[in-house]
Amino acid sequence: MGHEQPTALRLARVVLTRRNVSDLFSAIAPLHRALDYHMDRHNVLASNIAHVDTPGYRPADLARVDSAEFASALQVSLERTHPGHLAAAGLDRPMNGVVFEDLSAGAGTDGNYVSLDREAAKLAANHIRYDVVSAVVAAELRQLAYAARDAR
Repeated sequence: MGHEQPTALRLARVVLTRRNVSDLFSAIAPLHRALDYHMDRHNVLASNIAHVDTPGYRPADLARVDSAEFASALQVSLERTHPGHLAAAGLDRPMNGVVFEDLSAGAGTDGNYVSLDREAAKLAANHIRYDVVSAVVAAELRQLAYAARDAR
């Protein structure tokens, strides 16, 4: 006893608050996927550089795919073990890209298609894009922190 039942109005406030909290982070979810994509692409490109002297090696790259059917094919949902947990809002998706062979550099005498200059340039460009997205995420989080402090 002493424990009163929540009213419908109180329940509505709780549901509304949970939805609004989830919406606060909705702008960050696509940025999170972009960071994951650039991290995955970095790993693929770094692997190419590591195999620069491997005879017959065929370098790979990661192409970004944003089509709805690809995203739905990769959709994996987290199990909500408690009704109070917020929905994952798509953060649990695996890599949003497709690995493909990049044979554009041409084969060397040993059959290796890796061009160190080309791979290093792609790696540097990918790193710059990662840094830009990371700066945008940091700015979004600073805005959320500012709002949480009641704009002080």
